[in-house]
Amino acid sequence: MEIDVMTAPEPMRRDELLEMASLDALGMLEADEAAFFSRSFLEAPRVVQEEIRALQASVVSDAQLLSDEEPPASLRSRVIGSVLSAVDQENQGLAPIATIGSLKKARPSASTTTALLNEDVRTMDQLDEVERRLQVERQSIRTRSMNRSLMAWRAATVGCAASLLATFVWVSVIANQALKVTQLAQNTSTQQEIEKQLGSSLTQFYSSACKVRSLVTTNAESNVAGVLYIDRKSGESFLVAFGLQANADYTLRLKSIDGSSTDLGRLTGGGKIAGAKFASADVTKLQFEEIEVLDAKGTVVLSTRAIL
Repeated sequence: MEIDVMTAPEPMRRDELLEMASLDALGMLEADEAAFFSRSFLEAPRVVQEEIRALQASVVSDAQLLSDEEPPASLRSRVIGSVLSAVDQENQGLAPIATIGSLKKARPSASTTTALLNEDVRTMDQLDEVERRLQVERQSIRTRSMNRSLMAWRAATVGCAASLLATFVWVSVIANQALKVTQLAQNTSTQQEIEKQLGSSLTQFYSSACKVRSLVTTNAESNVAGVLYIDRKSGESFLVAFGLQANADYTLRLKSIDGSSTDLGRLTGGGKIAGAKFASADVTKLQFEEIEVLDAKGTVVLSTRAIL
């Protein structure tokens, strides 16, 4: 609703001034409405003016109405300049009214000038207070924003750490499983190679209740070894030897405690791996007495002596 300032019958009442104060503080009044409000404000009692100033100060300092944008550095000086210009314009507009009466009232008295200066000082103090509150609220908003960002990054860090830990666990599990699969494949390949080289006789010893004895080299520079499988029931034995000279003849001999010896049979070297089955013998002697493997020259190349 537009208000004609010149034809307005009388200034606003206190309740009307309070209703328009918030809109005036937010700059939502039209030019004529703002002028009428300013005129009514100036003509209101000082108590009502203080009440309106307090209401407008609370409105402009409301945190919910604040913006996140930073005002330019020159805003304060422009606001103060605008306020002073508006005061000067209002004083000039009311000058003819002030001259009505005796000539003594044409010039403002010292007390009037002091009151106007005090009013300007209070206005500037209120502006400083509003600016201070704005700065405090903006700092609070920035602090809350930084705290939210910090919490988000902290949660993301914890999530990443948990994901990395889970990844490391799964990598370890997968690596162990891969190692087991590789070992099983190697075991299967080795068993197939042994069966291919030595035949099915060794498989029979695997499945029966047998005694296993290891034979080690008697020459530190020689890379040979052997394993003797002894059937506890039948007394038969099966020798698996590694590293013997290819196509060379070897003799498996049982050496008793009393110094006598018994040849159990012959074995032909096969380079990487060789094996042979031997006839029945005394099971007790096979399990507990010394067993040797001799080459064609009678030199002992393998023996159980070192590990009896």
